Amino acid sequence: MIEMVNGYPCADCTDVSNAKRGLDPENPTRDPVKQEKLDREAGRVPEPAVVFEGRLAELRRAEDAAAGQPTRSPDAAAVLPSARLFDITV
Repeated sequence: MIEMVNGYPCADCTDVSNAKRGLDPENPTRDPVKQEKLDREAGRVPEPAVVFEGRLAELRRAEDAAAGQPTRSPDAAAVLPSARLFDITV
C-alpha cells in the first residue's frame, strides 16, 4: 500500500521513516547525480545557472571551436549533470 507522508509517496516503513525526517525516500542521501536523474525522469530539468547571450555567447563558441570542443548549447548543463555541479571555467 502506498501512503503519503510529508508529501512523499512511501511504499514501506523505511520510506516512512525517511519522509518523517524530511528526507526524500527516493534519494535519502541527497546525491546530486541521482537527484538530476530523478528530476529528468519526472520532467523537472533545471535551468543552467548562467546563460551567455550576445557577444559573450559568440566568444564562448569561438573558444570552444579553437579548442576543438563541441559547441555548447544553453542546455548543456541539463544534458551533463557534472557540468552543472562545478563549472568554474574562466
